[in-house]
Amino acid sequence: MKKLLRGLIAAMVAVLMIGGAAPAVSVAAAESSDTNLVDAKAAVAIEPTTGKVLYAKNADTVLPIASMTKMLSIELVLDAIQSGKIKWNDKVTLDKTIWSLSQDRDLSNVPLRRDGSYSVRELYDASLIYSANAAMMLLAKTVAGSQEKFVNQMTAKLKSWGITDAKIVNVTGLNNSQLKDAKVPGTGDQAENEMSAKDMAQVAQHLLKDHPEVLKTTSIPKQTFRKGTDDAINMENWDWMLKGLVSYDKNLPVDGLKTGTSDAAGDCFTGTVEKNGMRIITVVLHANGNAKTRRFDQTKKLMNHVLENWKTIKLADAGQSIKGYSNVNVNRGKERTTPIAPATKAIAVVPSDTGKQALKYTYTPAKGIKKNTVEAPVKKGTTIGHLEVTAKGDQLGFVGGAKREGITLKTTKTDEKANFFVLIFRGIGDFFGNIF
Repeated sequence: MKKLLRGLIAAMVAVLMIGGAAPAVSVAAAESSDTNLVDAKAAVAIEPTTGKVLYAKNADTVLPIASMTKMLSIELVLDAIQSGKIKWNDKVTLDKTIWSLSQDRDLSNVPLRRDGSYSVRELYDASLIYSANAAMMLLAKTVAGSQEKFVNQMTAKLKSWGITDAKIVNVTGLNNSQLKDAKVPGTGDQAENEMSAKDMAQVAQHLLKDHPEVLKTTSIPKQTFRKGTDDAINMENWDWMLKGLVSYDKNLPVDGLKTGTSDAAGDCFTGTVEKNGMRIITVVLHANGNAKTRRFDQTKKLMNHVLENWKTIKLADAGQSIKGYSNVNVNRGKERTTPIAPATKAIAVVPSDTGKQALKYTYTPAKGIKKNTVEAPVKKGTTIGHLEVTAKGDQLGFVGGAKREGITLKTTKTDEKANFFVLIFRGIGDFFGNIF
């Protein structure tokens, strides 16, 4: 009798595995086979929804990034606006240090009045469109209270994204020698912000995901600062790939994001374009050549190459199951399995000649989920696992490292715990089923 009871108990906890795939492994971006395509110290291209790397050249090498820094700074400003900490129409006044820096026209700036006040919106537009350094510093002070505290927030934000190899010493991307009295205490006199191309692409990815409205401003080719006043100044976007500017290409409807220039960084550009239903982000660090348009020339080559050689494949809509990953076992549930599906539209980004039959699926159970089994009761919307889909043989990987989740699979129904009698009779049935 004791042996029979032990058999019944064992049968009641037995589960069927689905998939049985190994955990996902986070891989740094490998080199593309055609690294000579982009004439620059480093370059990368990604698809932002998935984080899939589409091209990589020295993509993990940490290099100066100059004013592309402002993408990270603007992320924090928009976070503060979203949380209600500051508002678009808040008026901001200057201290002597930032006022003095704003008068330096050797730097990218809009001159600010010592006794004037400026709205957050005005400073935001000037920072993104004209890369105005003093305006960015004034926004940072408004958000955090000081340059030092804002820099600490920048570093903390990067760490929350899994970026740990960046060096951030100021909020603008200038060389510290240009900041004079505004240098953050404890940072070097000649120090400059540094990041890899891959991590720079990840910053842009987060900015577009968290605050897609940023494109409304980064896509503005020209705007007048303080229009209708004695302080009016015409701002032409440093992103010359926008419509009406010198590097515009009608076949590449670029709508952002940010340039960067310094002696150490050279000419840099983080760009983004959406075409044929796919958005890409490209980063070019220290473009080579003598042309004033060199960073945009290299970006064009990179964008065209990626758009010609990569495509997206829809795997499932939100709530629609993916074949092979359509349910999860429920231990002690009223139903033995419950359906699972992607939380959002699921896509794979693959080379243009790739079909669905050539896809590789890598499944990782969510934290707290034992393989592919969940304990009853299980609620609708419970995260069960994450799926990473690539073309077989693709070694370029993804940005995001350990922080990347891939396609999130959630339960689409609730499954309550079965009562005692159901479990007993189910166990008996399983026991005799195993015998015969």
